[in-house]
Amino acid sequence: MLDDVTRVKRLPVAMPVAASNRRLGRRKDAQAESVVQEALLAQWMTEAFARCRPEGVFGSLAIVDNDGHKVTLSDASVIENDGVARLLAKCQHAWLAVATIGPELAAWVNQAMAAGDGAKAVVADAVGSETVEAAMDVLQSYAGTTLRRRGWQLSSKRFSVGYGGWDLSAQALFFSWLPLTDMGLRLTPSAIIEPEKTITAIAGIRNS
Repeated sequence: MLDDVTRVKRLPVAMPVAASNRRLGRRKDAQAESVVQEALLAQWMTEAFARCRPEGVFGSLAIVDNDGHKVTLSDASVIENDGVARLLAKCQHAWLAVATIGPELAAWVNQAMAAGDGAKAVVADAVGSETVEAAMDVLQSYAGTTLRRRGWQLSSKRFSVGYGGWDLSAQALFFSWLPLTDMGLRLTPSAIIEPEKTITAIAGIRNS
């Protein structure tokens, strides 16, 4: 477990209406839906967002070696991914973070599906996906501000497990780095983090 861990239990995230609409495939120039449909959609989004509890945790480790393909950190953990290696090029530390919205929304989505209300479930799922991304944005911004005060710069870009060829098995590293079980998170045998709508991220820290 890292020594310099920061946990933020209540991340100030605004309801991601525009992003959720984009995820649902609703364009700004699309033909207007009925007032009733719009009101129902807005209600579902509001109810879904009310069930999100955005929180996050982050820490950092020194980078011992980066050969452009494989990154070795100061705890001897190794990340083998070209995209991560490129992101961390010329960086002295790796910023390691996890954001989640908690279990309440996932339970609500499952209830909607069980009741045959697939449309509500799809809308709620979109809100959850965008809310956890927004939560990570807020967490990264907060960490960046803190690091700047100490003379460091946090990259604006980040890389998540499961994308760009970074294998899901790397999720286990985040459980070794951060107190995720204390946040109610668990790792399944297939390397999926539960509750759903939890994301991991790595970014680079360099001298300002």
